[in-house]
Amino acid sequence: MAASLIMVDHDNSGERKRLPRMAASLMMRFVSEREPTFGLHRASLRPPPPGHGFGDLPHAPAGGNRSKTPELLIAHSEDLTSFRPATPVGCAQDPLSFMEEEDSDLDCLSLRSLSSNSEGERTSHGQGDTAESSPKRGTRSGVRFTDWHKNRVVALCSKRFDKLLRECPEYHSTKSCLAAFVLEREVIDTGGQCCEQYEVVALGTGQGCCSGWLCYTGSVVHDCHSIVIARRALKRYLYKQLLLFYSLEPELHERSIFQSNPTELLLQIKPKIYLHLYTNHTPKGAAQCILMKSQSSGYPSLKLQCHAKGSLIPAAFLPPNVWGSRICCMSDSAKLTRWTVTGVQGALLSQFIKPLYITSAILGDSSHLAENVSNTINKRLGTAVNDILPPPYKQTSIFFQNGESVGHTVISDTCKDFSINWCLGDSSIEVLDSSTGYSVSSSPFVSGPGFTSRLCKRAQYSSFRKIATVSGQKDLLTFATYRKAKLAAHLYQNAKTVVNQQFLANNAGPWNSKNLVDSFSH
Repeated sequence: MAASLIMVDHDNSGERKRLPRMAASLMMRFVSEREPTFGLHRASLRPPPPGHGFGDLPHAPAGGNRSKTPELLIAHSEDLTSFRPATPVGCAQDPLSFMEEEDSDLDCLSLRSLSSNSEGERTSHGQGDTAESSPKRGTRSGVRFTDWHKNRVVALCSKRFDKLLRECPEYHSTKSCLAAFVLEREVIDTGGQCCEQYEVVALGTGQGCCSGWLCYTGSVVHDCHSIVIARRALKRYLYKQLLLFYSLEPELHERSIFQSNPTELLLQIKPKIYLHLYTNHTPKGAAQCILMKSQSSGYPSLKLQCHAKGSLIPAAFLPPNVWGSRICCMSDSAKLTRWTVTGVQGALLSQFIKPLYITSAILGDSSHLAENVSNTINKRLGTAVNDILPPPYKQTSIFFQNGESVGHTVISDTCKDFSINWCLGDSSIEVLDSSTGYSVSSSPFVSGPGFTSRLCKRAQYSSFRKIATVSGQKDLLTFATYRKAKLAAHLYQNAKTVVNQQFLANNAGPWNSKNLVDSFSH
């Protein structure tokens, strides 16, 4: 079967701008049932006005705006799993491999290899991922295409996980708690027709978090639930893409998903790139909130839930001495709600890029309807926060769909405490013990003798400092602690404060900060 995903735009072929099929289809379904925040979300990813190209690199010093390409660039072609509809034109999406330096505990962002094969060479008929063509624009219904979309996302996530676990099948049952992020790109094939390209860029597994005392060195991953781990892996991927953007090599620079805007300091995702989430479990906290809905006056009154001492309890019930000393992690559903406003990039990355929002989420859990989960996530803040958010932040909505589940129904006892992470470019998976927050000795990737994870806060801070260096933003290297570096993202912190205050105004409970945990230095 030809690996072709062709779209003929019969109705709007003369338009200068056009929403991709996925966005248009989701918007038609969403507008009928909600306020128009989804449209606002999509606007952030539309093409910029004519003339906005790469422009001058932001914050870069004169005479040398980009870093030199790191040392070893070796032909490599194995680290990409994505659906290639046809050979795109003018879209450099060749596989990248950013392998970790063998002697580095935390600095895992060096460019070590680059595929020499063209996309067309790797995706000829009979090679790579294949799937039936998506429904033609003029003949398919919105429901039919969204069904195709979710099935494709599920299939790609499952295939990527299985490929990664070939060398260590003993961890395969962790697939029952899988979450992954997929980038959708709208590209042009050799025939000049529009097609979609899907690529798994980050994934994580896990179903628990540490239940002991807080760690103040930044070396422990406290929360190992799959969505949280996948998001941390996604941030690693974004740092790698920033390394590409600031490379002196034009070819590498072009391959980054980011572009500059001559009128703004922050980088932005290139037009027609969208982020989707897959999870085969209903986000923690959401199920409890759905059950409580019948007893409440509406979604805004739903209580914030957090994990503490092995249980999921309302955050308002935690005494200060427990929150200040024990590991307490907000639920997945609470974090997803906050990400609809702040984006998934976090405070550190917000000093380089504009907020990145999730467009859609596929739930591989048939025990809850996607509509109920959507209401729980998207309606908890109400509709008033948009008026007080600092640009470029805004309230968005995630479009939820029910999809197929992958993996075992129940995780095996031998793997119940294990958490796996990977992002595009990593040479291998990393396996963490969720009860300790460190990598296990048998993990295919181990940062060093201390077994600190490549996803821990200290590693993320190291990545932040590396990007600050290669981008020429020396002022970002002056912070004494990780916490001060986060607080320097003023617009992000303002948006986060708006969300937290809205939760309090809705009587949902507090979102307590762990300031001491972030007070380590580099």
